[in-house]
Amino acid sequence: MMKKLTDEELIEEIRQRFEFNQNALNDMRAMTRKLEVMNEKLQESEALKSQFLSNVRNEIINPLSAIMGLSGQFFDRPCDTDSCQKTIRMIYAEAFNLDYQLQNVFMAAELEAGEAKPAYAMVEIGNVLDSCIDKLAYRIADKEIEIVKMIPDDLIFPTDAQKFEIILINLLGNAVEFNHNGGTINVNIEEGKSGLTVTVSDNGPGIDAVDQEIIFDRFKQLDAGTTKGHRGHGLGLSICWSLAELLDGTLDLDSQPEAGSRFVLALPRPDVDVVVYASDSNFFLFDEDDGEFETF
Repeated sequence: MMKKLTDEELIEEIRQRFEFNQNALNDMRAMTRKLEVMNEKLQESEALKSQFLSNVRNEIINPLSAIMGLSGQFFDRPCDTDSCQKTIRMIYAEAFNLDYQLQNVFMAAELEAGEAKPAYAMVEIGNVLDSCIDKLAYRIADKEIEIVKMIPDDLIFPTDAQKFEIILINLLGNAVEFNHNGGTINVNIEEGKSGLTVTVSDNGPGIDAVDQEIIFDRFKQLDAGTTKGHRGHGLGLSICWSLAELLDGTLDLDSQPEAGSRFVLALPRPDVDVVVYASDSNFFLFDEDDGEFETF
């Protein structure tokens, strides 16, 4: 049988419950404040990390680009000795390989942090393709690979110039790396009603159907281990896949063992107003009044 409380006991019970609820509310407010402080620190940490990555990228990539540019100028110049020419080629090759891998590492970090955002511009696609081929020229020459290009003259398409170049140089780099000596790489770029289609095909060893399921996974390599015969960290194709998705596009593979590989990148036209022009990595602002481009 429930005990009947007196007025004084009832008031005391209500007071205790009110005090308990008030303490619980104060504890919740204190916890909420701690969570807010923690969130502020996390946001500050993310901002510092982003700034750190940006600074590191500039401090490393810029000198490497200078080394590549300076050493590349001596490729076609006569040297006093063969060893001099070999040294120049080695400097360029090692600088390029380091730059190539670091660009992928930095882009993977941006994608992982959710900081990679499209920066659309009207891009001269042919210039980007030529730039990628020029950067890979020493590797193409070493393996005596023929590059066959099929692309309309003066093709300009709205996309992110930097991210498009990263996708293209990775696809071309893989085609060179895994192709046979004396092989052929076909690059077909065309614009249609649905957007831009880029096809990179080689006549190398091809990829088995089972292995095709993992090559787009990050850090996965078919040639792995300490005795692997190819450079890389298994980032290139995973970055290509992620960047294609970021640009609302797709990246597909068609390959058979001993029958080569065919990668197809499809990019739709972005549903945004594009007022920036890009040739390679150079960006210009279009002035509608005088019809000229202004570098920035």
